[in-house]
Amino acid sequence: MSIITFISDFGLKDHYVSSVKASIIKYNQNIKIVDISHNIRKYDISHAAHVFKNVYEEFPSGSIHIISVKHDNNDDIILFQLNNHFIITYNSGIISLIEPKESYNAILIDGNKHKTFSEKFMAEIALKLASGINYTTLGSPTKDVRKFLNKETSLSRNQIIGYVLRIDDFGNLVTNISLSDFNKVLSQNTGSFEINVGGEIINSISNAYSDVGIADIFALFNYNQILEIGMNKGNASDLLGIREHDSIKITFL
Repeated sequence: MSIITFISDFGLKDHYVSSVKASIIKYNQNIKIVDISHNIRKYDISHAAHVFKNVYEEFPSGSIHIISVKHDNNDDIILFQLNNHFIITYNSGIISLIEPKESYNAILIDGNKHKTFSEKFMAEIALKLASGINYTTLGSPTKDVRKFLNKETSLSRNQIIGYVLRIDDFGNLVTNISLSDFNKVLSQNTGSFEINVGGEIINSISNAYSDVGIADIFALFNYNQILEIGMNKGNASDLLGIREHDSIKITFL
């Protein structure tokens, strides 16, 4: 059974999501369609990239993914092959936010005949891929892939400076600081550290959200081994006044 996932900023109040899914099921009722999210902030490819990159590799190899979020008027649709997954999306630069690379295995799709509702055309491409068609026959190879530069984590002998990538619905601060980078710098120092965030100092890493008392601030490495800062039963973003793209500093003592 083929799997097609769908992520968009359509919301669920209108017919758009159902229309795209119907375009697939109409011709192949054996395909399993999984909704990743349709509550992406409007036109926010950074939000879409964050949600998508944290889940897509949990799907079976060969899965097909439709990402319908764009922030400009570029209607070019590109099929990417990334880590044994197929990604159908606009040439918006979102792929570089999912996985930064020098070059991508990319096909510029020919013949978009649904300019006002390109997601219907994406559904047609997904159907063809699910049928087993060679993806290279769906368009022309392209190197003209738009990219954005991610803010990178800065590491020194006794300090890490990272950034808040995403604030989730609980007000938790999801950063770009990885467990591997943290351990790398920690091993070069005494084992003590201070995380400075919004005037608060955190000097321990929790294993679970409930390790601290209610309304207390915590830091932990989440399922994706990324540093997350939050407040037990509260909203850390509001309390600390931290927003997306703000810096987070860890000093090793």
